[in-house]
Parts: sequence; structure tokens; C-alpha cells
Amino acid sequence: MPDPVWLAVVDVDGCLTPGEAENWNWQAFRFLQGLNGRAQCGEDVPAVTLCTGRQEPYVEALMQAIGGYLPAIYENGCGLYFPDGYRFIEHPSITAETRDALLEVKAILQRKVVFPGLGYFQPGKEASTTLYPLPGTSVSRLLRAVTDVCAVHGPMLSVQASVSCVDVIPSGIDKGTGVRWLSEETGITLVQMGGIGDSTSDLRFLQLVGHSAAPANATAEVKAAVAITSAYSDGDGVVDILQRWCSRGK
Repeated sequence: MPDPVWLAVVDVDGCLTPGEAENWNWQAFRFLQGLNGRAQCGEDVPAVTLCTGRQEPYVEALMQAIGGYLPAIYENGCGLYFPDGYRFIEHPSITAETRDALLEVKAILQRKVVFPGLGYFQPGKEASTTLYPLPGTSVSRLLRAVTDVCAVHGPMLSVQASVSCVDVIPSGIDKGTGVRWLSEETGITLVQMGGIGDSTSDLRFLQLVGHSAAPANATAEVKAAVAITSAYSDGDGVVDILQRWCSRGK
């Protein structure tokens, strides 16, 4: 028998929620909140936390909604939010030089991508940046434009695309890095973690954890890589997967 899941690490957009600006699935939130309450009281069910590209304030709000008490990963591994003690810690590999490079690249992206009308910045990020395409621009076209800028001006940064946006993050950091860091902070091994994701960027952590799963709306590449694919989409799929992991016991 495989090791049981002690901690479920869940992506946000396309998993816990249907996506940006969509209504929250409160029934799913209540289920996760119940699991966290039971896990914190010592029951043999997985605790639940988040691993997302979203900025810290949004992650903090979601963690309150699901009763999360273990650290959560924000900005694709650039930071950990600790509900216990209300702390926010950036990844130790992020230096002053990294921040300077990000500021320089953001200024150039403003001129070469935002002003020409290809995309716009998602506000509120501290150690990375995210751009969304404007109507008439595909994510793939936006990815090419952002990659071209970073290839010349941002050697300390890397570029990745998700289903809906393009992220610019410090080189060497991704969701996989974030999950390894989470394991070190919590003492929960990767084998004891379960991961739920829907897009290519999630494969960085799904391939590391002991249990991997995806909702029905995940990309074909993710579905081919995970052990479980739910018949249900986003939040309903997350609940379905967590129920399966609960049934294994510990």
C-alpha cells in the first residue's frame, strides 16, 4: 500500500476555484475547512494547503476560507505564508539583484507589451510578475513577447505560461521548489504529500509528491502525468480527490 496523504497541496485557479473572477465554490471550501479542522484536531485525514501563482493577500484570504493552518505557497514558490504567527517569507534564493532585475524587466514589459496592447499586469505581486492577454492576443503570443524581452534583459528570470497567463519569476524557483521548501518547513515528506493541479506549470510539483491528481478540466498533459483524474471539474473535482485520499486512511 502507498503511504497515505498527510498534506494535500492544491492549486487555486482551475482547481480550488473555476478561475480568475469566477464565483467561489463555497461547498468545496466548507469541505476543505472541515478537513483542516479535523486534521488539526489529530484525526487521520489530510490537512489542505495551497500552491499557486497568486499573490500573497489573495492566498491569505483563501487560507482563511478553508481553515488552512499549515504554510501555503504563493507566487509560484517565491514565498510561503505562515498562518501561525501571520508571517510571510520570501524564498532565500531571492536577492537584491533579483529584485532589481525584475524591476528593470517590468519597466521594459510596460513599454513593449502593455503599452502596445498585448497584455496587462496582474497587480499585487512582490517577487514575480504576471501578465494576462488582452482581447485579440493569445496566451501563446503573449508568452513569445514576454520571453523575447526576458531573453535580452532578464537573465536572472524565467518565463512560464499557464492556461490563462504568463509568469515571470526568479530563475530556479517554481512550484516544485516551493513544495520542497514546504516539506522542509513542515517536516512532512514529499511522499506523504498529495498534489492537485490542472496546468503545465503544476507538473513541477505534481511530479515530486507521493500522490498526484487533477480535476476533469485539467490539460491533457497533466491528465497523462497524474495518478488520479476526477470526473468532476475544479472545486468539485478537488473534493472528489480528497474524499478518495481520506478513504485510504493513515
